[in-house]
Amino acid sequence: MINKSKIIIATLRFLSWFPLPVIHGLGGVIGLLLYLVPNGLKRIAVINLALCFPELSEQERKKLLRQSLAESVKTVLEMGAMWFWSIEKLTKLNKGIVGFEIWQEAYQQGNGVIALTPHIGQWEYLGLFSQKYAPMTSLYRPPKLADLNDFLVAVRKRTGNTLVPTTSFGVKSLYGSLRKGHMAGILPDQDPGASGVFAPFFSIQTNTMSLVSKLAERTYAPIIIAYAERLSWGQGYVTHIHLLDNKDIINPDPIVAATALNDAIAMCIREIPSQYQWIYKRFKKRPNGENKIY
Repeated sequence: MINKSKIIIATLRFLSWFPLPVIHGLGGVIGLLLYLVPNGLKRIAVINLALCFPELSEQERKKLLRQSLAESVKTVLEMGAMWFWSIEKLTKLNKGIVGFEIWQEAYQQGNGVIALTPHIGQWEYLGLFSQKYAPMTSLYRPPKLADLNDFLVAVRKRTGNTLVPTTSFGVKSLYGSLRKGHMAGILPDQDPGASGVFAPFFSIQTNTMSLVSKLAERTYAPIIIAYAERLSWGQGYVTHIHLLDNKDIINPDPIVAATALNDAIAMCIREIPSQYQWIYKRFKKRPNGENKIY
């Protein structure tokens, strides 16, 4: 029987042998092929971009589509570097943190910090280096392949971060981390399943997590949202940090709170729309009575 986990790990190890400029060039070529040839990823991205950017002309959306497909491929191909390069080598790719003082002020309050990292740019890079500034417990969704899960946990924890699954145990661990004054890391733009509420995201009703609001309400922890912008041709990454208004996100109305969270994610996406993961079926789950989107 073919061991899919071993194949994935071996492929990423092979990709790690190449410098980032080569990886980015390859990503550009594959992204162009995805743009030119009909395929499922392109279809999803076309739908998402049409829904989220109706104000753009057809030509503007085509340009954004071409760019975003290339960036999505680069994100995947870069995983070889993220998971196999030494921390010293990866550290050299840090080209600055815009808003670092925002994080410092939030952390010094002593209530911990809720760190949101949407699927923009290279989110794996943020996870690897957060421990440099403060202890962090990160929530993650385990892959279906058990061997791959063990590998992912090992490489993501090598800088000292704590990873916990999206279970009741994982959520309790986030609360514990914040009560210690540490950080809690969350990917806020995934479908939360039955625990979510529908709220506007780019004006589309979207199943949205309520966990962030509950964490902030119970711990008084400030919330930041951050992403690592990919610089062209392997030059490195620039981290961008924003502080969110807790008053909106802890609103007792769950829809108001979820809308505030989605607005924050959309704000970051609009800053660098080509590097968002538009190939993800973000609007797959629909409110009762609505037709499927994909």
